Amino acid sequence: MEETRYSKNVIVRSDVYSEYRDILNAVLDEDTEYTLDEVDVILCGFLEGEVK
Repeated sequence: MEETRYSKNVIVRSDVYSEYRDILNAVLDEDTEYTLDEVDVILCGFLEGEVK
């Protein structure tokens, strides 16, 4: 069974990710749809990244 995919707009506006809205707005691509697992991986990667 294939996971549901969501647009950047739907993800950024969701209550689930409201705390990370600004980050997701910056790192997600407008033309790509993501599963929630993909969003979590992208978000964790960003949060664990080093500050330059």
